[in-house]
Amino acid sequence: MNNAKQKQKPPVSLRLPDSLQEFLVAEAAKGWRSLSREIVMRLEESRARQGTAQQIQKGQS
Repeated sequence: MNNAKQKQKPPVSLRLPDSLQEFLVAEAAKGWRSLSREIVMRLEESRARQGTAQQIQKGQS
């Protein structure tokens, strides 16, 4: 399917404390990423860690 024909997802509005937003903006700049990409990257890393922790817990049961 052509990208132009695909439906675009509506943007997500996210309220962050000023200090957290400033931190994320600075970290994104260090990695030459957008703020959006920085947030997605960190959420994906968190999800992966959570999945790993759940697998470890299942193995210990």
